[in-house]
Amino acid sequence: MKYLFSVGIVVVFVALGSAPRKTRLSDAPPTPWNNDCFFTHQSAIPNSPVNQSKEEKSAPTVTPVEGPSWLKHLGVSDLDQTSMGQMGGNEPPPSSRRIEPDLLSERGSSRNSLNAIIDRLLRIFRKNQKASSGLLNKPFVLTGADLYRLNCQSCHGPSGVGAPPEIKSLIGPVQGTSPAMIQERMKRIGHPIDEGMAKSLAASAKAAILSRLQNGGQRMPAFRHLRGDEVEALLMYLKKLSGVPSSETKTMRVTQSVARVGEHVIKGTCHTCHDATGPGGGRMAMMSGVVPSLASFTRDYSVQQVVRQVELGSSGMMSMMGGSTMPAMPFITEQEAVAAYLYLLEYPPRS
Repeated sequence: MKYLFSVGIVVVFVALGSAPRKTRLSDAPPTPWNNDCFFTHQSAIPNSPVNQSKEEKSAPTVTPVEGPSWLKHLGVSDLDQTSMGQMGGNEPPPSSRRIEPDLLSERGSSRNSLNAIIDRLLRIFRKNQKASSGLLNKPFVLTGADLYRLNCQSCHGPSGVGAPPEIKSLIGPVQGTSPAMIQERMKRIGHPIDEGMAKSLAASAKAAILSRLQNGGQRMPAFRHLRGDEVEALLMYLKKLSGVPSSETKTMRVTQSVARVGEHVIKGTCHTCHDATGPGGGRMAMMSGVVPSLASFTRDYSVQQVVRQVELGSSGMMSMMGGSTMPAMPFITEQEAVAAYLYLLEYPPRS
């Protein structure tokens, strides 16, 4: 009976978590019995990335983005009434062990360098199929922090706490994957458990997070494009972000093609607000409240315009005139934004 009681207590308290440093948890913390939460207690996930073959882990398949935006799926039409897609912050990417392909044909000032990237990329891309394939397969090397930036940060923010109650914090659920934190918490509340029980509970918490990534939730989209080592690298970073003991974390790096990085940007960030297909229409349409589709990016805008929009967001004038607005996303690098544009060219969005 003591263990049954302890198990029930530990899942609740680990889900609640303790805010490390300056993090703040949701006022309505997740529990195993709340379906509208990040943490869902499950033990068997047949389609989880953790069960993939070695081949699947080493070579994730790039696929087109498709369907309506996540906000449209939720029935949200007023972007001013949601924090989703707008929590990325105003800081550039923090330093990491990230490596980006050297696509510059010449060095110079920041703007000249960007133009050099763009001109060279499009010349190569349009030259022939073999050349474009070579370009799309140039390697990036990303860390778990980079995968978090491209797939999670626009909703959960740089610190992972989200925007409660709409967007739940990641901190408590991720702390639940730490056997050491589970044992410490259970000891503190007067119900100590042994290491084996702590590891079992931590494994269940990890399985629940993998399930949520794979299947989504009531207000969280599925991230089925994340596979194998990408998921493990992301989870390792989330542990570090959540204050899990360093003995349980490590920095992982994954090699990614230009196309794959573009897929992360589009599916992990842009598709929150932008439909895969549909109208574009440029600035006049945006001033009338139209959110341009992802398919319209390469049809109606130059790569320079898209990169600039990612960097600076919508103008203040656009907002004052009642048009659709987009937050600046300086946490996405210029090369990643160009990769997103090339991904859309090579893998046209589907309805």
